Amino acid sequence: MERELPEFLIKRINEQYSRDDAQTIFNGLKANKKTTFRVNRLQSSIEEVTQVLTENHIAFSNLDFYKDAFILEENSEEKLRELEIYKNGKIYMQSLSSMLPVLVLKPKEKENILDMCAAPRRKNNTNC
Repeated sequence: MERELPEFLIKRINEQYSRDDAQTIFNGLKANKKTTFRVNRLQSSIEEVTQVLTENHIAFSNLDFYKDAFILEENSEEKLRELEIYKNGKIYMQSLSSMLPVLVLKPKEKENILDMCAAPRRKNNTNC
């Protein structure tokens, strides 16, 4: 099922970009993306999450550059959200692009970083 975009967004993109660039943006916004998440190492471990996913027959892969990140191989986000590791905050649903700043910035203990694009919930308890 194709995702519907709000009319104001369509209008704004069409005003600011060429026709070809706007179409590329629309295609990206409407595309089905794989579900990604990361382990909350304050509450869990990679081993625990891997075990729970395996026991629940949820296909996944890991990333070479970030061991805490997982990608679901199938469209099983709803099944993932039913698991206790999700309900108890042991994993965070998060896009890969949102994981990259922590890797690039390499924050030190007691260092403050203001995330101006932060979504509400659980941002103050992340383990970098």
